[in-house]
Amino acid sequence: MRNFFIGILVLFLISCTNDDDKKENPIDNPSFSVDLLLNRWKYNQVNINGQQYLYGHQPNCNKDEFTFANTEGQIRQYSELTFVNDICSSNTTIMEWKIKNDIISLYFGIEKVIDFKVITLTADSFVYSYIYDIDNDNVADNIIIFAVPYE
Repeated sequence: MRNFFIGILVLFLISCTNDDDKKENPIDNPSFSVDLLLNRWKYNQVNINGQQYLYGHQPNCNKDEFTFANTEGQIRQYSELTFVNDICSSNTTIMEWKIKNDIISLYFGIEKVIDFKVITLTADSFVYSYIYDIDNDNVADNIIIFAVPYE
């Protein structure tokens, strides 16, 4: 009987250890300062397949922006606000972010939506890239976003 209880205890400890190993760390070995990421950013420039453009904000509206937050009530929250026309109608997107090395992954629920590769991140500048078929020609485009803190 004693061996039975020892066997159960060993199985219980092994199962707990395996569960702990499977847990994903949402901020895993970042190659940049997460504290610098936690900010409100406005789009400044965009590079599409090597062609550089100023970001086209709606002239009579606030600037299009995105924010990385990690506070109570906004745990690993990414939010984006874009103005879609000259009467300032807007779209808001809210997702969860996770980091692994130099990749920021954005999730809607459990579904991964997109990966951003951080190129540089300082207090004054955030540059990241992603792959997306922006012109719907069935060819993936390389997009580089240049952002500055929202003023």
